Amino acid sequence: MNGSALENVVEFGLGFPEGMAVDWVAHNLYWADTGTSRIEMSRMDGSSRRVLIWSEVEPRALVLDPPNG
Repeated sequence: MNGSALENVVEFGLGFPEGMAVDWVAHNLYWADTGTSRIEMSRMDGSSRRVLIWSEVEPRALVLDPPNG
């Protein structure tokens, strides 16, 4: 990902992703999906996708601090 071309990395199983954050240190993507009430993550290429939080949440946005872990 260098910004020169658009690429769909995650296309399926999304409701209404509202917030996204990029961990440029570990090369992960995180998103808050209000349509599925989940917070998910994947590698920057879309692989290793997993649900991190799925219970009793109404996610809207995410903030990461990669340099500090």
